[in-house]
Amino acid sequence: MFGIGKKKDDKNSDKIEEERRFVSELSYNVRNPLNTICGITEITKKVIMNDCDKDTLLSYVDILGDAATELQQTIDHFFECFETGNYAALHGTNTGEVDSSILNNLRVMVVEDSSVSQLIAKEMLESRGSIVTVCDSGKEGVDLFNKSVTGTYDVILMDINMPGMDGYEATDAIRNGSHPQAKSIPIIAMTAEALPDDIQTALRTGMNGHISKPINVEKIVSAIKGVL
Repeated sequence: MFGIGKKKDDKNSDKIEEERRFVSELSYNVRNPLNTICGITEITKKVIMNDCDKDTLLSYVDILGDAATELQQTIDHFFECFETGNYAALHGTNTGEVDSSILNNLRVMVVEDSSVSQLIAKEMLESRGSIVTVCDSGKEGVDLFNKSVTGTYDVILMDINMPGMDGYEATDAIRNGSHPQAKSIPIIAMTAEALPDDIQTALRTGMNGHISKPINVEKIVSAIKGVL
């Protein structure tokens, strides 16, 4: 009896250690590119191309810098929660004031190729009562939607930049498909591309709304309320 218990404890210990190593490695791999982005942003500010208006170029650079900084802070918070075991804090700060009741029992398809972004979106939604299906690619999202019965999904959160079939192509494929909800299923873009032109492109493609990354509960609730 004691031997069996020890083996179980050893397995749990090994699993915890494996998860810690995964988080540590993921933290290093994610933070390094983000630090590079922030550094390149500062360098780019000093390099004004001859054929580009200075104010226009700097405005784009500032947007890049702000997005990179915000993403850095979000991911730092994400890993801090795992390292300290404070999983409740994954819900984010100051989100208690947001009425997220619309997410309860909401059937959501998340189409996202990044495993980290998948985990964040899934946690935010499921912790508030949503029923979440995650697809790793645009093609998988289209195929799963087309095979589903009417009413399986209430809304689709669609990443834009994905290898193979991107979010625009996936949305177009859904809208032009034969599914009974092809024209009516709300599709919300979920992307770091947050310029006005990017939002208009998403709407022209057949999407109904837009969430800028890094996502949070307030953004998700606002976008979903806008399409339901």
